[in-house]
Amino acid sequence: MRKNIVYVVCALLAFCVELNAQEYKEYSPKRLKALGDNALEIGDTYSARDYYKAYCDKKKDSDVLFLLAECYRASREYISAATYYDKAFKADKNNLLALYHYGEMLKIYGYYDDAKKCFLQFKQKYKGGDDLDYKHLVAIQIIACDSAKVMVEKEANAEFYRLNSSINKQSVEFSPMFLNDTTLLYASLRTDTALYILKKGSDVEMPYRHFYVANKRGGTWQFGNEWLEGDFNVDNSNTGNGAFSPDKKRFYFSKCEQNWRYKSICKLYVSSYNNGWSEPQPLPESINKKKFTNTQPAVGIDSKTGSEILYFVSDRPGGKGGMDIWYSVYSKKNNKWTDAKNCGNKINTTADEVTPFYVLTERMLYFSSNGHGGLGELDVYKTSGEMAKWTEIENLGVPINSGFDDLYYSSNALNTEGFFTSNRQADKDASTCCDDIFAFKYVDKISVNVNGKVFLLPNKIVDSVMVESIEQLRNDTSTDSLQYIEGTVVSLFMVDEKEHTRYYVTSDTTDAAGSYSFDLPVGKKYILQYESSKFAPPEREVSTIGYTYSDTLHIEDVGIDYLARERFVVKNIYYEFDKSQLTFQAKRTIKHSLLTILNEFPQIVVEIGSHTDSKGNDSYNQKLSQKRAESVVNYLIECGVDANRLRAKGYGESMPIAPNENEDGTDNPEGRSKNRRTEFRVIGTLKQYFEIIYEE
Repeated sequence: MRKNIVYVVCALLAFCVELNAQEYKEYSPKRLKALGDNALEIGDTYSARDYYKAYCDKKKDSDVLFLLAECYRASREYISAATYYDKAFKADKNNLLALYHYGEMLKIYGYYDDAKKCFLQFKQKYKGGDDLDYKHLVAIQIIACDSAKVMVEKEANAEFYRLNSSINKQSVEFSPMFLNDTTLLYASLRTDTALYILKKGSDVEMPYRHFYVANKRGGTWQFGNEWLEGDFNVDNSNTGNGAFSPDKKRFYFSKCEQNWRYKSICKLYVSSYNNGWSEPQPLPESINKKKFTNTQPAVGIDSKTGSEILYFVSDRPGGKGGMDIWYSVYSKKNNKWTDAKNCGNKINTTADEVTPFYVLTERMLYFSSNGHGGLGELDVYKTSGEMAKWTEIENLGVPINSGFDDLYYSSNALNTEGFFTSNRQADKDASTCCDDIFAFKYVDKISVNVNGKVFLLPNKIVDSVMVESIEQLRNDTSTDSLQYIEGTVVSLFMVDEKEHTRYYVTSDTTDAAGSYSFDLPVGKKYILQYESSKFAPPEREVSTIGYTYSDTLHIEDVGIDYLARERFVVKNIYYEFDKSQLTFQAKRTIKHSLLTILNEFPQIVVEIGSHTDSKGNDSYNQKLSQKRAESVVNYLIECGVDANRLRAKGYGESMPIAPNENEDGTDNPEGRSKNRRTEFRVIGTLKQYFEIIYEE
């Protein structure tokens, strides 16, 4: 029996039938063994533990001693687990897994030399034949016993503390994350009982884990209330494991239930924000594979396309073993998620990898694993990259990691402070059954503020909202003073010199003063790319290597071609009544306006928008306007414009610029004429590395 990691990472309840000591005495060893086996079969580890313990008090059996040790380990009672692994191995020297796990328990409490002896003895005698690749795992453990001694002696680079009892209850708290600087979102059972015991014939309502918030008041985190922003807390289901998209417009989370075989099955859901959170919807089967758990989302951005990458944890087939970290990429253009793929063997092992968290500013994935050695059970690791391409992993060391389970690492955007969960002991007599939330802050964490301004190169500005010809896109009046631009995009890329590639990190849009700004971690190289409408976008190299204190780095002002992202009306594009085909006059207008503009500014991607007046019903006008917009796009493609630069959008009668009727209710022909219009607007540039899509 492997460690029941689902109990830890999905934070589901364990329920068992209560039997008192007197009842145990009344059962025969055979009956106790059968009851223990049945309990274990349905995942009731706690009842199995009690039955096996009663059995072992009556009869010595090496196999049951091992099963009892496994139950203690699954319930995270490591000292008792160590005791019975030792007894099981002494009772049967051929039970090498008991020896291996005894070494693991010793390692948890820092007995690295004794643990190493167990692992070396195991390596010498083990011949294979188990589901897990113990030959590989024991080799890692032997190395880890030496490296762990170095890590615990290394000076700590962070301060940490356990959050108070208004937040940490007796049950498991999990998936902590910042909502903002003073608000913590997490999941919990909110009970002072570590384990609910159901008596025979009882009709007790089962409690469930939900999302809650805590607030920082006077420097101290205090419990706030249940998170009520969306329909995320559901009766009859355990919810948790939240993650926001980078733009905060989508919220991913998991919902877990038991199936008929008492196995916990988790599914991932998503809710979108538009003046409130939408009804959560399950993600497609490409992510939520049937009959398997899919949980713990984390969100990154594809460095080449800008598409959203969902990292998540699953026990589906095709992995490296146990719980693995997988990923799927979302295309807004196609409104589809790709088939999930494994993140690869630099991250995943034959053991368990869980609780991913992605920091965009560093292109860094943080996750926990018990398959890479470490200090004990689950340790937190980090690696940079994306999807299935990663650098060598690095153990975060103390104090984030301990000999116990350390997981659910999360931080603020600068990765200067954050949270993790651990079942480490508050004192030597404290229980290790359940995870609590800890806050941490890196000591002397430094960053570099990189900032600059963007100005407009001469003769490239739109100065009219009514476009009839290319001349309306030019301003021939030269000026001695720089005109700084609001609304242009500056994209930030991190450079991986070893892999000879760059990763998209984030972007900033210039303000009214033409200013942009990024706060960057030290020790890395970056490229700033400036949006441009005509020429290939200019770039500037930035390095934060060598900084030993927080500082500011100002980049020299950059001049660009820029076509404002406003809506411009194109006059004289006419259609026959109730038709979408372009007239000869309309084609002539397009050639002398839109086509010329697109040729003049070869980097821009534009939306062609078509509008109608209010005659006819809404649905019909919407379809007609879409066909008219598509007719303009198709004609531009016939004229040689790259289809990737064009988006057609029909608005129907939804965006009038003049009244369709007079105040007295009579028809307003002049207003209707203005509303029957074609517009264009710049929605991006080709050379930006993120995917250009239509946005409302």
